[in-house]
Amino acid sequence: MLTNSRFVSRLSPLAIAISLAGCGGGGGGGSSSAPITTTPPPAVPLSVLASGVVTGFSSVFVNGVRYEVENGTLVSVEGEEDVSGDDTLLRMGMKVRVQARETSGTRVAEHIEYDDDLKGPARDVTSNAADPGIGSFTVMRQSVFVDANTLFDNNIGDNNGDGAIDIRDLTLPAGGEVVVAVSGLPTSDGYIATRIERENSAAGIPDVADDEFEVKGFVDAVAADGSSFSINNAIFLVVEGAGGTVFDDGLTAGASLVGVFVEVKADEDANGDLIARKVERDDDIGDRNDDGRFDDDDRDGRFEIKGILVSVDMTSNPDVVVIGNTTLEVVDASALIGREGTLLELKGNFDDNGVLTLDTFEQEQENTIRTEDRVSSVSTSAGTITTRLGLVISPTGGSRVEDDVSDDDDHLTPQQFLDRVMENDYLEARGFHDDNGSVIWTRIEREDSSDMECRLRGPVATIDGSSATDFSFTIQGVTIVVSGITSDGGFKGNDDQPLGRQAFFDQLDVGDVVEAQSDDAGLGCEDARLNAREVEFQADDDVIGSGSDDDGTGDGNDAEISGTPTDVGASSFLLNGDSITVVGSTLIDDSIIERALGRELDGDDRRFDQVPDGLTLQQLLPGTFAIQVVLNSDGIALLIEDL
Repeated sequence: MLTNSRFVSRLSPLAIAISLAGCGGGGGGGSSSAPITTTPPPAVPLSVLASGVVTGFSSVFVNGVRYEVENGTLVSVEGEEDVSGDDTLLRMGMKVRVQARETSGTRVAEHIEYDDDLKGPARDVTSNAADPGIGSFTVMRQSVFVDANTLFDNNIGDNNGDGAIDIRDLTLPAGGEVVVAVSGLPTSDGYIATRIERENSAAGIPDVADDEFEVKGFVDAVAADGSSFSINNAIFLVVEGAGGTVFDDGLTAGASLVGVFVEVKADEDANGDLIARKVERDDDIGDRNDDGRFDDDDRDGRFEIKGILVSVDMTSNPDVVVIGNTTLEVVDASALIGREGTLLELKGNFDDNGVLTLDTFEQEQENTIRTEDRVSSVSTSAGTITTRLGLVISPTGGSRVEDDVSDDDDHLTPQQFLDRVMENDYLEARGFHDDNGSVIWTRIEREDSSDMECRLRGPVATIDGSSATDFSFTIQGVTIVVSGITSDGGFKGNDDQPLGRQAFFDQLDVGDVVEAQSDDAGLGCEDARLNAREVEFQADDDVIGSGSDDDGTGDGNDAEISGTPTDVGASSFLLNGDSITVVGSTLIDDSIIERALGRELDGDDRRFDQVPDGLTLQQLLPGTFAIQVVLNSDGIALLIEDL
């Protein structure tokens, strides 16, 4: 008989003691044994490595998880000398790497590291037409996307004098460039900025030490003679000899450099050429055991990472997943297929070979709840803020709190933030519903604003009234009254175009995300009631890569295109000249399936790998009718429906 050593090793000391007691002998018939007492073994600490964004303080919260900062905790910022037990150099929105130990559910940080992702002049600044506070710009020819979660440091300055600090302040009225340091989430196209600061030390002047610009990214190509390499749209020149380009971590200017995520320190000469000064590896695991190598020995224990899913390769064994700036070998990555381009948090454990077994992944929720309003009351004891509309807002360690009224606004605990908020302050807050229907507030900002109006966005809970002339609806327990809207322009679609009262009413349904806005004076802002001057359907939350509720695909960065498909193959087709890829998880509208079957279908939309009767893509899309496709940034169809 084989002994199951794995089973034996799991016997607790208490179980072994009881087993031994049951086998005991000796003693008279009337004797009794003394009661056995045991001391539970001490809990064994679990090694944890996590990568994500600082969301709060009172210790440090990363991805909403609390990490205790003790005297022995080392904090490293921008490669400077480690500081023990002091997290004051960290700021909200910084993307950090945390090495920790977890005992009985409590995580204690051993090392917290922060390093900028990009450093250089902000150029090609472009504001979003619908929301000018967000948009895009470039740093060292790398695209940087600013969304509703991006935090701007006050040192950027209100350069356009509009009372706010946002992307528009990256352009100086009198000319000149704003040099910035960007912390963000890598994507296949660039970075989604989580925090932007002004940088005064970097100038990128050749032959001046320690003033280089910085770029992090995957190397796309290397010149055959090793004289240059490229990252996205930037070509970096390699200089040979003394004082030339230094390659660390065993890197060389050859084919082996392609696909490696690196940090490049570079200068910019008078011709605009980028000269690489130093090139080193950089990922969210790093040289964890400090042996000078990046290998499987650095991959053990618990691993958690939050970032944009770049790619999933199921042809390798094991599977290979690229998320953010980190390439992972994964036992089974099938659940991630079709989620490229979305913001995910992956959690799992490394085995002895450094391969990750996923036990959970979470997709970033869309912030469907948004409000801008004056504060009616604050309860520091209850930890709540109540607005004029009656919304109760509770800051937590997962909330990015920001105080634009003060300069020292980006290292606040929830309690410190509450202590600053006063009655009649103007607040903007964003959040989403959890599984219990409660709102998780992801960002709360105290604004230096004289506005008196209020706004509320969220899913419609109820609709009252039977016609366009007498209807109202509720969001978050607030009744939206539309009787005062007299112009058709006050009823808008999600494209910001007027719908008119009747069309708005005909389209309105429970679950639709709608934003309502009061009059400028705020007279329509009452407890549980908003008298609207404008209502508008909302398509997404202005957070790139977050989940979306409007199409059921879960990708807030989705694009929608319509047309008649051509050149339909086994797993792809053309639509308006664009190549669309269909994968197993692509949702096919039930009406398309019914058309191909020639009969009604029981149930809702089906995944492509689960359509009945083995229907092929050519049978589903014969090219005889128009369709609408929701696809992610990589051209993969997430949803196909007919028009």
